[in-house]
Amino acid sequence: MKAVPSEIKLIDFNILQSHYTFIPSKKKIKPNEIQSLFNGYELDIDFAHQINKDETIQVFTKIEVNNLEQPAVGYKLYIEGVANFSFADSDQLTEPQKKNLKSFSTVNILIGYLRNSLATMTVSSPLGQYLLPPININDLFSKKVEESK
Repeated sequence: MKAVPSEIKLIDFNILQSHYTFIPSKKKIKPNEIQSLFNGYELDIDFAHQINKDETIQVFTKIEVNNLEQPAVGYKLYIEGVANFSFADSDQLTEPQKKNLKSFSTVNILIGYLRNSLATMTVSSPLGQYLLPPININDLFSKKVEESK
């Protein structure tokens, strides 16, 4: 199938900070226990949008994995990134389509890039690569709206 490019264009993507800590276990973690350990990690994701004077959209996103005062064994991860987006052929889009691309799509794209960065950060780590699980973007936005009230 021939893919059609989106009307939203990624201008650039940058990692602003990233932290990795390995928390050893007193007992040996068996290979079949690693995914269960990863699944138990608390995830915290936050984001902010800014529309610039030139109509580009700047999105900041941070992801914290197991970033607690008393973290579980394994990995404690933090990553923060920013991406800039623009529209191509925006006059062809309805306002709801533009809003969806500006809000949901930009955050979703940035989370994908940060997911890859987390995987790369942990690929040579003692428990192997950590893959950020799929995120319910609708729930994330609902919580963001509630937080801003």
